[in-house]
Amino acid sequence: MKKPKSFDKPEGKEHLDKDFLEELKHKLWSTKGIRFYASDRLKKISKISNICTSVLSVYLIIFGLLSVYNIYNPSAQHQNLFAFSMTAISIILLVFSVFENSQNYLVKAEKFHDCSLDIADLYNELQNFKTYDTKSSDKDKLEYCNDIQSRYQNILRRYENHDQLDRQKFRADNMDYYKYLKWHYWWKTQIIYFYKTKLIYLFAMVIPGLILGYLIIKNVA
Repeated sequence: MKKPKSFDKPEGKEHLDKDFLEELKHKLWSTKGIRFYASDRLKKISKISNICTSVLSVYLIIFGLLSVYNIYNPSAQHQNLFAFSMTAISIILLVFSVFENSQNYLVKAEKFHDCSLDIADLYNELQNFKTYDTKSSDKDKLEYCNDIQSRYQNILRRYENHDQLDRQKFRADNMDYYKYLKWHYWWKTQIIYFYKTKLIYLFAMVIPGLILGYLIIKNVA
């Protein structure tokens, strides 16, 4: 029984076996897609980072209110645990806020988006040339490729390089164009993507919440 194409052994990168115009087309297509993915990733991180900062701030306020309204009873709870929890969350919130603000996620996301749009213009121009300028000589094609390649490199020099994770995510979501990838590549990439973009924020929100819940439940009990 014949295996599906996505499970076939690597047969080489098809776009590299064609002429330079096709290779350049693939390069523009993949780079603009990867830069869009980088922009989207940073926007998502910025959003969950803001949520995490807000949640940690709420935890800190609630911890303070426990003693203000005499909900927390030192005789029923270990006093050091309460003091340690408030201090730990305060430090986490301070360090977290300073670090996250220094990353400028939205600014970087906007730059990656602009880079992708610039490359998309080149891609569309190349597509028009391939579709409608069919009578071009080899010399004309060479000159045109050199021009596009030069403009493409100039665009890349103006922007920061994307993360390797963005390339992996793009390829995982477009495996039909990368037939040499194994079937498990998609699952592996999704796990790594979740780990690097969301897991640390979830831990930062859940762990203080568990401590707060523990204190309240033990106090009520």
